[in-house]
Amino acid sequence: MASLQRRKVKDYYYWYIVESRRINGKPRPVTIAYLGSVEKILDMVQNGIIVKNVKSFSHGAVYALWNIAAKNNILDILKLSFPQQKRDGLDRATSILLAAIYRAIYPGSKNEFAEWVKKTTLPSIVKFDPEKISSQHFWDQMDGITDEMLSKAEDAISKTILEKYNISPEKLALDYTNYFTYIDTDNKKSTLAKHGHNKQKRNDLRQFSLALITTKEFTIPLCSYVYEGNINDITIFPEYLEQLKQRVSKYSDINNITVIFDKGSVSKKNLIILDNPDYKINYICGFPMGSCKDLYEIPLNEYINISIKGREILCYRLNKKIWGKDRECVLTYSMDLMIGQYNGLIKSISKKIEKLMKLKNQLQNENSRISRKPIDVDTKIKKILSGDYGEDIIQVIKDGIRKITDIHFEINEEAINAIRDKYFGKKLLITTQKDWPTEDIVEAYLDQYNIENIFKDTKNVHHFSIRPQYHWTDQKVRVHTFCCLLGLLLTSVLNKELSDMGIKLENKKLIDTLVEIRQSYLMSSNKKKKWGVDVKKIIEDMDEEEEKIWSCLEQVFEG
Repeated sequence: MASLQRRKVKDYYYWYIVESRRINGKPRPVTIAYLGSVEKILDMVQNGIIVKNVKSFSHGAVYALWNIAAKNNILDILKLSFPQQKRDGLDRATSILLAAIYRAIYPGSKNEFAEWVKKTTLPSIVKFDPEKISSQHFWDQMDGITDEMLSKAEDAISKTILEKYNISPEKLALDYTNYFTYIDTDNKKSTLAKHGHNKQKRNDLRQFSLALITTKEFTIPLCSYVYEGNINDITIFPEYLEQLKQRVSKYSDINNITVIFDKGSVSKKNLIILDNPDYKINYICGFPMGSCKDLYEIPLNEYINISIKGREILCYRLNKKIWGKDRECVLTYSMDLMIGQYNGLIKSISKKIEKLMKLKNQLQNENSRISRKPIDVDTKIKKILSGDYGEDIIQVIKDGIRKITDIHFEINEEAINAIRDKYFGKKLLITTQKDWPTEDIVEAYLDQYNIENIFKDTKNVHHFSIRPQYHWTDQKVRVHTFCCLLGLLLTSVLNKELSDMGIKLENKKLIDTLVEIRQSYLMSSNKKKKWGVDVKKIIEDMDEEEEKIWSCLEQVFEG
């Protein structure tokens, strides 16, 4: 509760609005706002009732995330999972939760935390002095937390959330991504950070990777696994599958779950592992049609039309022996996918034509030093035409026998149309769920795109972002990633609470709206008070959307 306090400075008295907060385990007054001398205050009140907005803080987002964590006993779970330790008046669990809330709202560096948090009501809610919370504070609190502790905490939180909100883990989407870092190449302390194919096109930087599963409903992130940045999806799949089996079984019957993943994880070895009766994990996955080219021959007029969430999709269901085992298969056809692939092909052809034209000009130029030997020219042409059906679509004719002096080329439009009609727009799904209707199989696979939204959130520079991360050791990178995902999970759970009350917003839009809900310290004259002045905390005027959300939050947290 806020109150007035008088302080003496060089024989003069000045007034402050203060609030009691616990510092190093003891209550201490923390200054909220400076009011000035008694003469200044009297000047404001001498003419009757006055009202003055002394100071304003961002309130909605920190209030909502802290309270959704409290409602789900997150602090208690963290305290049970991590070694007990206090720094600057805060226990380790509270520091980790503060870091998670910080990353969800404003993913800055730990050095920026104090400056950011002073502009919010979080110090008032949690009762701490922001000036004491430095980057060193967080490093100390993160230190000593092992992979096993992080998994224990994450699994306990997952179990709590799934049970409390009756969220089914029966359909789990699996995917992977990576995050570039600024860890120096000569830094030998990090074994996670490796050079590899970076999805943000920063192949010049070292990266680490993340495997994750999410629930179908509200895309709650579960069972995260941080691993080396140079390991591809196919290679990490068996290792992560073992993690998934052990950890998910703590809060769900592994026999009842179905894992959905794309063809990037598919190999003969991985399917043999999944087909092992000891695993007992059902799955739906994309499968490379290049291994079943005969399926391209099935004409579209034999596909049937099904409806998924109001969307019409052409499908063809069959049982086929693939890699030595009979498998339940569903072929799908998407016009949008076909158009995208067709446009990609046209773009690829244009690039090939540009390269052929460049080669033609070089051959025609007598001053060009390019080799005109047939074998060398053939090699260049073959390289240009390789990939994307180039040799089927573009016909090249050479002038000369022992010395190639020119080339001519033309595009076979009929070949383009034939390739489009036969190959484009088609996907192959395989599954162990033979008794499921085709609609359920296709819908479960299509819902996998939701995990891509999670990964987009973790790369959103405004909220939730895992990058940039300012840690240089594997242990700190893993704890940092845990904090970021915890902030995202809390937002997703908050979103579910509001969705159940009729408010539908994306996570990032929800945070943006909550940040604008502000709390003010309002000073007014009150003759009943000792000094004739009263200080209250109020919520500032809100727009219609903010009022609706705030009203729902009051019901969620205050009943």
